[in-house]
Order: sequence, then C-alpha cells, then structure tokens
Amino acid sequence: MARSYGWDVELRRRHGSRIQDLILHRGGLVLVVQVKDLSNPAGPRAVSQTKKDFDEYIKHLLEEKLGVMVIPVLISNDVSEKARRRALSYGIRCYKPSDLEKILK
Repeated sequence: MARSYGWDVELRRRHGSRIQDLILHRGGLVLVVQVKDLSNPAGPRAVSQTKKDFDEYIKHLLEEKLGVMVIPVLISNDVSEKARRRALSYGIRCYKPSDLEKILK
C-alpha cells in the first residue's frame, strides 16, 4: 500500500542490532514502523519495542550514513545497581561529575 502512495519501502531490515519491521521513506520523512497483531490491543511492551527499534535506526543513520557517534551519558554522584544494569542495556554510560571532567580534558 505505501508504495502506491510514493513511499520507498524496506521490509524487515537489520539496522544496528535490531530488525525493524518496516522503514518507509518519502522525501525528507522516514517512518520506523513496528507491526503488531492487529486483532489485539498493543501493550506497553510494544511501545518499548517500537522505541528501541527507532533508537537503533537513528543510531544506524548517524553512525553509518553520517559518520557521527552519539553517546548517551548519565551524570550522577551515585547510580543504583539496578539503574546501572538498565543503563548498560540501553547503551548509556554512567559517570560521576569528576569522571566526566577527566574525559572532557
């Protein structure tokens, strides 16, 4: 259907570490589409999966297409172990303010 409206369509392509269901391009607009079972309501997990697919596609565009590396950083004097594990799973680096200062020098 999207092709008939002038969209370029990529089906189930790997960009980075995730496989996106659909990538639709037209002009300067890109839609990163997560397709779920249409007979049931989408839940919070579907929203999280869509966000992760989007983030991975953006990372792919920045790094592989533009040669730009973007790194998410959390600055705090202390990070709980649970937060540290979650940050690791999201690719977020955690630093104390003094650590960041050393990195920036």
